[in-house]
Amino acid sequence: MSGISRIQKGREDFKNPQETREVGKEIWLKDGEQMFLTSVATGDENDKFLDEIYLYTFRVGSRFTNVLKDERVDTSGVPETDASGNPVRPSHKFAFWAYVHNIIHIEKRNDDWEEIEGPGGKKMFKETVDDFRIIPLTFGRGDYIWNQLVDIYSDWGSLSKGVMRIKRTGSGMLDTSYTLAATPKDDEIPEEKKTEVSDLPQIKEYYFERYGSFNAPESDTPSSSDDDDELF
Repeated sequence: MSGISRIQKGREDFKNPQETREVGKEIWLKDGEQMFLTSVATGDENDKFLDEIYLYTFRVGSRFTNVLKDERVDTSGVPETDASGNPVRPSHKFAFWAYVHNIIHIEKRNDDWEEIEGPGGKKMFKETVDDFRIIPLTFGRGDYIWNQLVDIYSDWGSLSKGVMRIKRTGSGMLDTSYTLAATPKDDEIPEEKKTEVSDLPQIKEYYFERYGSFNAPESDTPSSSDDDDELF
């Protein structure tokens, strides 16, 4: 069993244990940014495009490094504590493949981004992605982020039925929140891109290839996020 139902059961068991470029393809948003995407993952059983992962994240010099916690990975080199003396524990995330249509930024950091008018006439900047990316997210306090994805699945019957919006608010560990919502947009994955879906790796295989050793690549993101954005 996989997809929405498997991960949901795992979260319930976790809370009730007595009851049963080439950079990475991940995208992390910055404070105030949002993206519009069509999920490749359906959320159904045996869905290889949605899975849960555990990642150790710690500094090596001035940058963060991720190492996958997996029975195939030697994690003996992962430090027990960080520079502040806090225990280094793997973070629990879920991740899924999606076709990202665009990202809306509040600051212009690339000349190719299109200036658009946001709510209340606010100036914003549209980055056209039009490609497949992995969306990694923490489950959130009380699973509130994950539950929003489950709600979309419940409403649509499949995560891939329409266009989803993900928005980030906040920049630190204590004030960052994410909003996942279904939208009425009718953008679709172009027919010529659909042929690439079968070549996308399974989520865990992607993370194993990218973060399966202590010398895994440092955390880079296609959307120019700060080094520690993925922590939140």
